[in-house]
Amino acid sequence: MKKVTLQLNHLLHKHNLSLTQLHVKTGIRQAALSELANGKRQRIQLEHLNKIVNALDIRDMNELFHIEEDKE
Repeated sequence: MKKVTLQLNHLLHKHNLSLTQLHVKTGIRQAALSELANGKRQRIQLEHLNKIVNALDIRDMNELFHIEEDKE
């Protein structure tokens, strides 16, 4: 089975940003961003995705998500 993962840690590294800096840019709670970055959230709000995409100037959704084989 395949699993979709959010590539937030990769994007933060690519843009040389910390979670705190992304929090300031997006207004998303730092705890929520941390859960997203660490794959702890099962659901992602579309509003959060919109804010992240705008803050990081993402133009291709392939930068944001990765599809991998689920190890379970």
